[in-house]
Amino acid sequence: MGYTRRKVFQWGVASSIAIPSLGGLVARASTKRGDLIPTVDANTGASLIKLPEGFSYETMSWESTRMADGSLIPKRHDGMAVVPGASENEYVLLRNHENWFDDKPFGGDGVPIYDSASNTIEMDEGAGKVPVTLAPSGGVTGLIFKDGVYQETVPLLTGTMVNCAGGPTPWGTWLTCEEIVVRGDRVKGFPEALHDHGYVFEVPPPHLGNASAIPIKDMGLFRHEAVAIDPLTGYGYLTEDNGPNSGLYRFIPSDNSQQVGSLEKGGKLQMLKVRGESNTDLRDVRRGDSFELEWIPIENPDSDPDGVERVSLSNMFVGKSGPYMEGEKKGGARFSRLEGCWHHDGIIYFVDTDSGPAGAGTLWILDTKIDKITVMFTSTGEMQADAIDNVGVNDRTGLIVVCEDGGGIRSEEDDSFIGSRMLVIKPDGSAVAFAENNLNLESLNESIPAELGDYRSSEWAGATFSPDGQTLYANIQTPGVTFAITGPWSDL
Repeated sequence: MGYTRRKVFQWGVASSIAIPSLGGLVARASTKRGDLIPTVDANTGASLIKLPEGFSYETMSWESTRMADGSLIPKRHDGMAVVPGASENEYVLLRNHENWFDDKPFGGDGVPIYDSASNTIEMDEGAGKVPVTLAPSGGVTGLIFKDGVYQETVPLLTGTMVNCAGGPTPWGTWLTCEEIVVRGDRVKGFPEALHDHGYVFEVPPPHLGNASAIPIKDMGLFRHEAVAIDPLTGYGYLTEDNGPNSGLYRFIPSDNSQQVGSLEKGGKLQMLKVRGESNTDLRDVRRGDSFELEWIPIENPDSDPDGVERVSLSNMFVGKSGPYMEGEKKGGARFSRLEGCWHHDGIIYFVDTDSGPAGAGTLWILDTKIDKITVMFTSTGEMQADAIDNVGVNDRTGLIVVCEDGGGIRSEEDDSFIGSRMLVIKPDGSAVAFAENNLNLESLNESIPAELGDYRSSEWAGATFSPDGQTLYANIQTPGVTFAITGPWSDL
């Protein structure tokens, strides 16, 4: 059975935290490292992450293991969200894969493919050259759960590129975002021209049908990171990760029926502007800073980026995006590198990953009812929070979780290495680290399908909660693996 907007919106209960308090304490240092202890994975028996006492976890859906159709699970696990499944006891975890090129799109026959172009080139290897096939290999997989238990992984969309984050819709689908800008006809060497890349695609869970593989071009051609849909208005809020020239955008759909495929009918794209000011620089901000907004129209959301003529396989990330340049001329505000974005209870939470006084990340809140943004948290240094990226909110409790993408840090106390972390951002503006990447494979473990190596610097991504709010799902990107973490969340 399908899910109406109201049914999906009521799937979780309202949070006890309506709008985060911005009074009280100044942001303080995160929890001491000693509070996190190596914790054994229930599936592999290895201590892959560190958690507080009383927390536990299990891993699932490792890269290069088999999907339900027999094909291999792709690499680079990234953004995720949980949506309802085919029955009351089923839900689906929809997961991005931030792949660029591989030898072919992933999945077996019947998987929707956006771009099937491929090119074989000669690459140096050892004493000679070897042929290497390149094809767009990003996309989305789905993890099926019944009664809260993981069942299998299925391929849902492929042939896209650099699928970083995205966001769930109120009608139970996933919007996957490409964090790249490519004008396919400008890239030489492909017998069949590459498609354009830099778009948003809608991906339903299996019971709602196949993905159309149709880009939502009116949502803009830029380095997308994430999108959050306000269920009351149907408006989408989109982040751009194109440092140091990134915008925050709003999409007003032409068809606001909130059904599968409705966004593909197009709409109007707008860019955030600080009311009464032009080109406000919002990178160097402090906790509590607040700005009233207006929204300026982007008439050409699919326009060329700056430097499009210089694009090549080795350099696809050049210049300002077309939507940003248009918005900049009209006075749009400037962020640095906007990353995660999440809707909860009338608030859009979004992250600027290298802004603030320490350049280590800022968490903004946008109150959609009054069109106002406020800095809820900004890191005072990498020991507190290092390059925060994805953000997720527990719909039942309002607990805010952010993922680090800083590559790990050195302890100020003993110079030991601290792996990438996940943190809880508290209403008073403090940060509490509750998970640390401890994935250091010094010897072979036949239960772990990964090569030997120290992966503690690999980023966390895709933090999202189960429908009952008890389980946090999150990924370590390399080697790609999904974690299900449970514990006394109210103690954090």
